Amino acid sequence: MHTADWQIGMKARHVAQVGDKVRAVRLQTVRHMLQLAAEQQADFVIVAGDIFEDNQIDNQIVQKLLSILEQCPLPIYILPGNHDPLTPDSIYLRPTLTNSLPANVHILTTFDPIEPLPGVIILPAPTYTKKSSSNPTAKWPAVSPDAIKIGVAHGSLMIEGRYQPDDFPIPLDTAEKQGLDYLALGHWHSLFAYGERTFYSGTPEPTGFDESNSGNALLVTIEGPGQKPKVEQVRTNSLTWLMWEQDLSSGIEESERWLKQQVEELDQPQTVLVRLALYGHLSSDYSARLTELIQWLRARLLYLDVDAGRLLTQPVTAGLLNMARSQLFLQSILGDLKVTAEVLGKPLPDLPAELIRGTGPSEETLRNIIEKGFLPEDVEEALRVLAALAEEV
Repeated sequence: MHTADWQIGMKARHVAQVGDKVRAVRLQTVRHMLQLAAEQQADFVIVAGDIFEDNQIDNQIVQKLLSILEQCPLPIYILPGNHDPLTPDSIYLRPTLTNSLPANVHILTTFDPIEPLPGVIILPAPTYTKKSSSNPTAKWPAVSPDAIKIGVAHGSLMIEGRYQPDDFPIPLDTAEKQGLDYLALGHWHSLFAYGERTFYSGTPEPTGFDESNSGNALLVTIEGPGQKPKVEQVRTNSLTWLMWEQDLSSGIEESERWLKQQVEELDQPQTVLVRLALYGHLSSDYSARLTELIQWLRARLLYLDVDAGRLLTQPVTAGLLNMARSQLFLQSILGDLKVTAEVLGKPLPDLPAELIRGTGPSEETLRNIIEKGFLPEDVEEALRVLAALAEEV
């Protein structure tokens, strides 16, 4: 079983009200995941880095984790990651851990090959710093071509736009160049595959709202040297993190029905964290009802974060709405007045932020609009009209 990024002891400041629950659940998830590995008759477990949130984890948390690991009947191979690197203050050097390390747990502290089973070799790439511009897999020695070879590293595949130069860059062809049957990676929290042999398992328990496919471990079967690995996704998460959006312009009643339906369709709403983004227009007459709805949601969910930054509490006047409906250009710049003004080189700092909803068109898009059909003076006039309407609202 391939897993990574347990982040035991995670601070969870972004959901501070339920931080204790989020931290405790991570330990439960590890126990559940190891039970699944044993039930599936895995030969061993590989943890590709960041088992701990940092090297300052409390000793009590360390002991709790060790008590879970020692109950697992399988060998467990743990790679230090960038959150818990092998620095002088490393948790892996702390007597609390070294003196209580279960016999089935092995910390991969060097680049030396490990043989967990006859004919199977693990090539580890432990980290010694929190950041590095060096390829962590470059130090692997040559090994027998007749063995099943499994690389274990923690870093970022060098996919354009998805990595930083100092974030332990890993070449895309590492598995091929090293002759690996499987490359087990950690660091990215969502499940990701590159080719047939390179995989991120992601974190077994989500850490935030922006992870697209976390909450997994990977069950990997390799029949022999050179054989294509069979990789099965195993769901492991105990908590679910969701992002919802709701436009209140259609009426508080419809929004109330939709949101309550979302909650009622959840199997275990008490294990769900939600970030709710509200936008549109809400009459002040319904503000109390919205408050009651939010209270209803919070009573049933584990956690609710409400983003009302795009919500207008006063209705937009008929004049503004009619002009936006009839003029396509005004529709486009309603999304981002600030960028439009900056493109023209004439910022309008006094425009009310309440009228800006969403990210709006990009600077490149706006330049193309201007160059292909709108003159700067037309845009300036449109902005003046819009500013006047904004003052009216």
